[in-house]
Amino acid sequence: MPIPDPAAAREALAAASDGQHRMRSAITYGRAGPFLVVWGIVWLIGFTLQSTLPERAAAIWLTVAVLGWVVTAGLTILQRQADRERGFSASLRYPLSAAVLSAYAALWQAVLLSQHPNAPGIYAGTVTGFAYLIGGPWRGPLLAGLGFCVTMLFLAGFLIAPPMFLLFAALVGGGGLIAAGLLLARRDPAP
Repeated sequence: MPIPDPAAAREALAAASDGQHRMRSAITYGRAGPFLVVWGIVWLIGFTLQSTLPERAAAIWLTVAVLGWVVTAGLTILQRQADRERGFSASLRYPLSAAVLSAYAALWQAVLLSQHPNAPGIYAGTVTGFAYLIGGPWRGPLLAGLGFCVTMLFLAGFLIAPPMFLLFAALVGGGGLIAAGLLLARRDPAP
């Protein structure tokens, strides 16, 4: 059956696509709200307690962060159950990305507070590892694997004498970026 007006058909498809995009955005924003409230409460409690008990800052933040993650996990489970009941499929990419970010935030604090002479370089290398790893849930497991490897290699910098660390960082960091770029370029389907 011929389409009576191809322009009208294109316009209807564009309107449907726009409606779908707006609905996804509304759902995403609506679902993010409770998580922002939880972590806002974590920050309020954490910073307030730290201001009154500065010598207990590490214990305070460990406690409130763990409680925040327990509540976050509970909210995630509840949202996924509600989605299944409504016939929606929910992605684990958002909570997984948040968990990776939280783990790296703790890692970076430990690295930078270590006062190890290689700490700035280790930090820089693990930022690169994080960038790959956070791309994993969004772009594929290859990036997550690269991120994990880069992070572990740079954490090995704690075991390397400072003068040798710079050469190690050059090889692992620079060589790793080149190798990852070549590996990813080989997977590009475009000519």
